[in-house]
Amino acid sequence: MPLFGKEEKKEKKKVKTMGWDEEDKEEALEAEGLKRVEMDEGRVELIDRDSTTPVIETYDEDTGNLEGQILLKDGNRQGLLALVKIIEEVNVEQNHEADIESIKFNGKLNVENPSKNDRIWDIDLKLKNIDSTDLESEEIDIVELGTDDDNSIDSRDFKLTGEVKNQLIVKEYINTLPNADEILNPKDIRNDFERIQAKSTDADSVETLDDEEELIEEFEVDLEDEEEDEEEDDEIFGNGGTDVEEYSLESYAIPIDKENRVMFAIAMKSLFKKPIKKVTITKKIPPDFSNISIIDNTLGRAERDGDKIVWTIDSLKPENIEILKFTANVLARTIDSKKTGKIEATYEGTSSFAEGLEVDKFDAYTRNKFYVETIERDEEPEVWDCKLVFENTSDFILHLLNADVYSPEDEDKKLVDVDPKDVPALPSGAKWFSEPWEYESAEIPEFRKKLEFRVMPDFQTIVNGTIAISDVELSVASIKGAVVYSLKDEFPDKIREEASSGVSTDLEVINVPTFRKKDVFASLSIHNNGSAPLNKITISQSRFTDEFQPPESDEVKVLWDDDEIDISPDAISVRNDVLEISFEDLRDANTGMFEPDSVLEIQYPIHCVKPTKDARFESDITYRANTYPLSQELEFMPDVPVIEALHLRRKFRIGKEVIPVGGLGDYKIILTVENIGEMTLESLVLMDKVPDSFEYGDYSMEPEITDEVGEDTLKWTIDTLESGEKLEVSYEISGKGEYHPSEAQLAL
Repeated sequence: MPLFGKEEKKEKKKVKTMGWDEEDKEEALEAEGLKRVEMDEGRVELIDRDSTTPVIETYDEDTGNLEGQILLKDGNRQGLLALVKIIEEVNVEQNHEADIESIKFNGKLNVENPSKNDRIWDIDLKLKNIDSTDLESEEIDIVELGTDDDNSIDSRDFKLTGEVKNQLIVKEYINTLPNADEILNPKDIRNDFERIQAKSTDADSVETLDDEEELIEEFEVDLEDEEEDEEEDDEIFGNGGTDVEEYSLESYAIPIDKENRVMFAIAMKSLFKKPIKKVTITKKIPPDFSNISIIDNTLGRAERDGDKIVWTIDSLKPENIEILKFTANVLARTIDSKKTGKIEATYEGTSSFAEGLEVDKFDAYTRNKFYVETIERDEEPEVWDCKLVFENTSDFILHLLNADVYSPEDEDKKLVDVDPKDVPALPSGAKWFSEPWEYESAEIPEFRKKLEFRVMPDFQTIVNGTIAISDVELSVASIKGAVVYSLKDEFPDKIREEASSGVSTDLEVINVPTFRKKDVFASLSIHNNGSAPLNKITISQSRFTDEFQPPESDEVKVLWDDDEIDISPDAISVRNDVLEISFEDLRDANTGMFEPDSVLEIQYPIHCVKPTKDARFESDITYRANTYPLSQELEFMPDVPVIEALHLRRKFRIGKEVIPVGGLGDYKIILTVENIGEMTLESLVLMDKVPDSFEYGDYSMEPEITDEVGEDTLKWTIDTLESGEKLEVSYEISGKGEYHPSEAQLAL
């Protein structure tokens, strides 16, 4: 906006001699016709298109008529400005997600007199947009500023109040996937910045447009700007824009024992109203990373400086998103996570961080001189040639706002009428002469004069900003596991140890009989032995056949750290010859993600259905896992036992022997069972019936006494009997009353 908040001038009928210095934009003030001479010290120079003459003509803004002249003193075009400075020190701390963790802000409002010769007085200052600060009033009145160090500055501190958004968004993106360069493309980074900006912007501060056409027009302009930005970035980074989920822009996990190439992208966007200067982004590179390579950057210069990458930008325009991309390699030998390095940013701004705090109006006076030069004509007595003279006797640049001279005869008649737009700034020592007027009077004329002027100010906003961005840690993803088979639906405690080591100690061949139905129970264990939580786990077992069939979904049992959990039937599938069990989106499940050091056990039967002689089930089991956000997929293949069908048939002998012992009526009964086959016999049952006229006892192996056949029956259960093994069981009987020893000969 113009220096004094004036409306834009109408086109003059005559060509102006004063104008904006296009070649010196970096040093130009916002007021037309002035250029800085001593940066930030208040000395400026008048710009005149015709600098060969010490006279500057001035014209009426509306009519274009010549209205006066400025006579420079010794050709001097320079002068001082009163300094109004908004000085802000801003220190922002944010996390990796661009969320503000703290803002330290120190604000100072200074009104300064840079002159060592001239005081300024009756200073009226009006501010805009003070709502975000603790300044009590937008109007500040200062009686006077002197020329000494102890009285030339009026200074007051201010703080920010309420919610304040960050004015410079800096976001680091880290991706460990092989196609990271494609994922971290300019289009998707820009889209993510819209999300970040929307998250950090208070809804109350969003401007709304009542006119629908105005809204459409603004949208179209924004769209055109975005397309232009995309075209420029595509020239640097190539075409981007992948169909990826929001979170997949970043990936923080790396597999163990593998050289990982990590892609880094640092993007920034300024929300200041004006360009910010001297932007420096410093990225610390930890010693775990090697082979650092800068890919490219959209603006400025990026170079490696020891263990840092330094990205410098001389000037960053508002709303532009600039990107730096580089890569580094990291190798994880252990599961310890790897720090990625902090980022520090510094910049200098010329528009207030305090949500647009600005100076709306400034008035001040200093030493000056004005008079009406009245000369009676030599040949025409009582005819006077008159002109108004305003002389700048101070060190400052002065702005003549109003110069009126009234007729002594008619107070409503103006002989001189100068508006604020008509007279350019007056350098130190300059004089402004109005166009002369003729006045007839026998008496010495006495003109009433009204002049208004001000010391021209220089409004400076000086923002020194820093941003500290915390780093993230690359977690190391790793899984191990084991597979155990058993002919019984129970498993030893050692399975957890095997899962942790990733080596099965029980890999002997499991034998099942031919032409019989038999279940072999499998226990698959997975151990998260890395430092990264896992969001997805998939278990697959292949090579099922008609003889060795997979389980039904309701036969699958899942233990999560020894606690049984429910599993959806949809998570279990059998396609072709592959059984697959999937646990997806665990972060949204009741269990949460599969955390480090957790163990997952999946138990199910493998149905052996009448396998033929020498049939074998040799399968592959694969564990796959991934993190959130996605990283490189983990894969682990444990050793898998073999199921082999043996053509074995059960062969055994069971005998009974009755031997008289002791006195009459006393006998010893010996039962024998012998495994004469090649396979182990299981759950053999020996039974013997005791006649009612005999008493029994003195067992070599305690029996179970039943009445299964209507009389006392002795029953022995033999768990296993190995091939070639013979077992004897004996007991004694004693006849009572009318007994018949031959009844004891009956064997069951």
